[in-house]
Amino acid sequence: MPMKPNLELSTGRRIGPGERVYVIAELGSNHDGSLEKAMRLVKAAKQAGADAVKFQSFQVETLINRRNKQNGQWEMHQAWDILEKLTLPREWHTELQTLCREIGIDFLSAPFDEDRLQLLAELDIPLIKIASGDLTHHAFLRQVAQLHKPVILSTGMAYLGEVETALKVLRDAGCEQVALLHCVSLYPPQFGDANIRAMVTMQNAFQVPVGYSDHTPGRTIPLGAVALGASIIEKHLTDDKTLPGPDHPYALDIDEFTEMVAEIRNLEAALGSGLKQPAPGEIPERIGARRAVYASRDIPAVILLQPEMLKVVRHAYEEGIDAPYATRLPGMRVAIAIPADTLLTWEMLAP
Repeated sequence: MPMKPNLELSTGRRIGPGERVYVIAELGSNHDGSLEKAMRLVKAAKQAGADAVKFQSFQVETLINRRNKQNGQWEMHQAWDILEKLTLPREWHTELQTLCREIGIDFLSAPFDEDRLQLLAELDIPLIKIASGDLTHHAFLRQVAQLHKPVILSTGMAYLGEVETALKVLRDAGCEQVALLHCVSLYPPQFGDANIRAMVTMQNAFQVPVGYSDHTPGRTIPLGAVALGASIIEKHLTDDKTLPGPDHPYALDIDEFTEMVAEIRNLEAALGSGLKQPAPGEIPERIGARRAVYASRDIPAVILLQPEMLKVVRHAYEEGIDAPYATRLPGMRVAIAIPADTLLTWEMLAP
């Protein structure tokens, strides 16, 4: 089954080349276990200019094992209690989605198990976001594909061949709309790890919309990704980077996120159509900045033009002879007397 070139959301929004960059405010666990705070962040994301907010729909018991290896010994997983506190309760999903609809921003969440996937399907969210860690969870990818919704797949930690396999799994299971996010699954990564060009490689290889899910500090990487063709930018948002939660330190605060969105929109406009042609405002400048042929001295009628009688200077008025023709004029006969500093026109020369 071939992939469609752009994502078409149930909200009427399209994502892909030629469309506005789809900016996702990743709220993740930054709600810190508070529905009130989650709602404040949703409103802040809307005010900052985001197109969507994204949460994470997981249950700790289906996400990680209770015990893991620490210093070679199996012990209680150090993240268990933290993740348990940051779980997005089932009932919050409806309340958050209702708020998003009221204020006009897409509600998204990444499911991490079949139960939460079905919850999001029941809520009829506009797309399914798959986290990088589940790129190789092929059974789950098939469950996602069977919903026949657009999918955004993060590709952190993956080789190109693993991405190709994941796309095939989704396609073979009935998913027609997939976008890929390049991602570096470090929190935060170094700028030298960002490898934005890998996003371009995926677009060229798979001919699907691409974007960047960014964990670096600041706005450099999202802007670089947009300049290289990103259709989607996902960036963490917090209201306080000093808080102890796992995602706060490398997130953008509200003012920074607002500035990032404004810069993305400016950059989108600046990228333009790609056609090499004057901007509308440049047309008058073609007169003032370009050169035409003028008489450098008084030129009598009938004589043949000599190089020293001519000068190539500004301005290039429409009726004049433009600079490229200057070398063709010597030897041509003058039809009328031409005073010094006069703009030459073809009508002044004998046929």
